[in-house]
Amino acid sequence: MKETEKENQENTFEEALQKLERAVEKLDEGSLSLEEALSTFEDGVRWSRECHQFLEKAEERVGIILKNENGDYETKPFETEDN
Repeated sequence: MKETEKENQENTFEEALQKLERAVEKLDEGSLSLEEALSTFEDGVRWSRECHQFLEKAEERVGIILKNENGDYETKPFETEDN
């Protein structure tokens, strides 16, 4: 497994978002060399995708909330890829 894949699996949404924000801030400063800017941009894209995956999973979990026959909301166990 690549180091970046391992790193991605260990991050929470908040950590990934913070890393994305740091990449954007560095790019906004405008003081990076072209090579540094490209590398930072690549990191930002990676963290953006990571955040998107977290949000997709959260959306799936929210979609599992169902109304029962009495009109009350109930939750159904969420099946993850690990189950």
